[in-house]
Amino acid sequence: MRYVVTVLVILAAVFVVLLVEFNQALITVNISPTKAYELSKSSFFLISLSLGAGAVLLLYLIRDIKRLLRSLKVQRDQKRQTRIQELYTKGLNSLIAKRNPDATTFFQKVLTIDPNHVDTLLRMGITQLRQKNPQEAIRLHQKALTLDSSNQEVMFSLAADYEEAKRYEEAIKVYKEAIARDPSNLTALIKLRDLYQKLNHWEELYETQSKLLANALAPSEQDVEHRRLVGFKYEFGRSLLEAGDLERARKIFRGVIKLDKDFIPAYLGLGEVFLEEGKAKEAAELWEKAYKMTSSVLLLYRLEDLYLKQGEPGKAIEIYNQAVSWKPQDITLKFFLGKLYYRLEMIDEAFDILSSVDWGDKELPDVHKLLGNIYLRRGSLGLAASEFKKALGFRKQIIIPYVCSNCEHKTMEWAGRCPNCGKWNTFGVNLEKTC
Repeated sequence: MRYVVTVLVILAAVFVVLLVEFNQALITVNISPTKAYELSKSSFFLISLSLGAGAVLLLYLIRDIKRLLRSLKVQRDQKRQTRIQELYTKGLNSLIAKRNPDATTFFQKVLTIDPNHVDTLLRMGITQLRQKNPQEAIRLHQKALTLDSSNQEVMFSLAADYEEAKRYEEAIKVYKEAIARDPSNLTALIKLRDLYQKLNHWEELYETQSKLLANALAPSEQDVEHRRLVGFKYEFGRSLLEAGDLERARKIFRGVIKLDKDFIPAYLGLGEVFLEEGKAKEAAELWEKAYKMTSSVLLLYRLEDLYLKQGEPGKAIEIYNQAVSWKPQDITLKFFLGKLYYRLEMIDEAFDILSSVDWGDKELPDVHKLLGNIYLRRGSLGLAASEFKKALGFRKQIIIPYVCSNCEHKTMEWAGRCPNCGKWNTFGVNLEKTC
């Protein structure tokens, strides 16, 4: 390249010499109306050439200066980004290690350098939320979302901030926006579902769970989520019943039964709707039919109370005797039949059914208490005392509770859902689980 330039310079010099030699004629150059210069053609040409060359050189100089400035800016930006990354990494490590004050210090330094660093705004917000400062977390995450509106992690963090600040409607709005952007966003659907459940917004909860099930869930998750759907729909029906909206409650409970024919709470709820409407006969028919399908003692409980309130104890006895004939080895059924006889002052019948059972070594204080009362009513004081002694010997309160079949939680008040494990349709009666 150097040789080429040298050759070009020599050729240019030769050209200039020849040009001077053969172009001695003069030309007039007017600078202004009053000023004019006479130049030889060769001189004029050389001056023009010099000016042109100078312009070219100036352009090259400007170009090189710009390149230098860009290079300096790149170096400065690289140094700046290196510093930002160094501080952000330290802040992130502190956050992971739960050293929140240290994390705050490092993130603040990053934001001093770059106030719009989205990742730092996100992590700084999380740090603030950990330090029980949800309002500051909201401010930081709102800014981050303004800078990057499609960032799901920022959206979910902002929603969590709103929840912590008990600004639930705003949290719901954020989750809905995420779902509007992507209707199959399982994370957003689950988070919205959990928030609705926390707030007992059963109608919205049921609708959200339906959308969740409409997405492609893993087969192992389908059954669990379906059972949740059934439970949520039942709770929706329950809320309608308590609000006095009997027509809608009836439809919802029937819908629950279509989803799960063994869901006892829905039968009980639908029966309550009938009773509120003054349709005791329909309630009794429903519960009898449901018992034949499910064999749930809970339904017998309700039928017993219903028939006694109607002044029809014979029907209560009949349904119990029928149940015993179907399941002759079920000691719980025989106990409750005996208890019903005793309740109706049918002492001999109560004694006959209870004495026919081999109670074995089971700790059943309520049975012994009931037998003690029967012996007392029959005048058998010694046997009565013996039974009472057995009942007291267990040192338990003689109450038969509702027992959750999933976690064995005991409660004296029935509910469609266990408050301990959160499962629906698990409460039943277990004679051996006295408390």
